[in-house]
Amino acid sequence: MTERKPSVSEIMKANRHFIIALLSFPIVGMIIAVVLVLYKRPDNTYVALGVILFLLVQYSLMMYFLIRRLDSLGEKGEDKRPKDHGG
Repeated sequence: MTERKPSVSEIMKANRHFIIALLSFPIVGMIIAVVLVLYKRPDNTYVALGVILFLLVQYSLMMYFLIRRLDSLGEKGEDKRPKDHGG
């Protein structure tokens, strides 16, 4: 009769690859920035690359822990889902 609305964890699990791809755009931008700094301004390399690489590592670690959290949400959502007693 009434359709059950999916939980947030189910939505996250279904769209996991899209979420990861969307959140990876800043990493691609940082890599492009490194290439541009090396190409255009090699005299500013140390400061610019230091800041960019620091942010790259920080953002990559945040992405890693977010992916682990999304995985754990998916596992918890499966455990709490009520069993269907077909009839």
